[in-house]
Amino acid sequence: MTDEWFRSPDWSAEAQKDFEARLARARPYNRAQYVRIKGLALHKAGERRGARELWERVLQSTEELATTQQASALEHLGDSYVGDNAAAAEDYYRRLLEEHPTLNGTSHTAEISLAELLIGKGNRDSMEEALALLNSFLERGTSQFPSVLFRWHLALISIAQATGEKKTVQRAARTALDLASRGPVFPRHKDVGVVDADAKTLRRLRKLAK
Repeated sequence: MTDEWFRSPDWSAEAQKDFEARLARARPYNRAQYVRIKGLALHKAGERRGARELWERVLQSTEELATTQQASALEHLGDSYVGDNAAAAEDYYRRLLEEHPTLNGTSHTAEISLAELLIGKGNRDSMEEALALLNSFLERGTSQFPSVLFRWHLALISIAQATGEKKTVQRAARTALDLASRGPVFPRHKDVGVVDADAKTLRRLRKLAK
């Protein structure tokens, strides 16, 4: 078990009681952060309901410095619903972009995440909004890891295919392949920022790049 009580994935009745007792003794300005991090531990362990309930608590919290954790909580909630409830995920990403436009405290990829959901709708208005979101991400100039830019180019390919922009598809596919071929960004943290694409995706990109 982890030494940090707020990182434990245990959410049994006894664990919940212990968490609440420790949380009550914690300094007020740390509580929202502990609740958010506990949610991450639960979500990683497959306890999605418990994780979401904790993140919602962060959003409702009036504790000191709770607002510094709310952007992250919104992103976590959005991420947790992708593939499960697209409408809910979209709502949380929209709230994040509206209420925390700087995206401080997040992965700075909310525009890409929302664009991916809109692309899935397949209609013209959604595609146009998705493209605007991708452009907004570039204008922000943050999160330039190869893994993030790879996602961005995959989204662009989907939009370009839908609108018949063959040259854009080809260029984006070539760039995505280049991003996938890059080595570690940080020598001591070899997985951070590195593209993790399956063989099927890479084969598709090679075909589109021709």
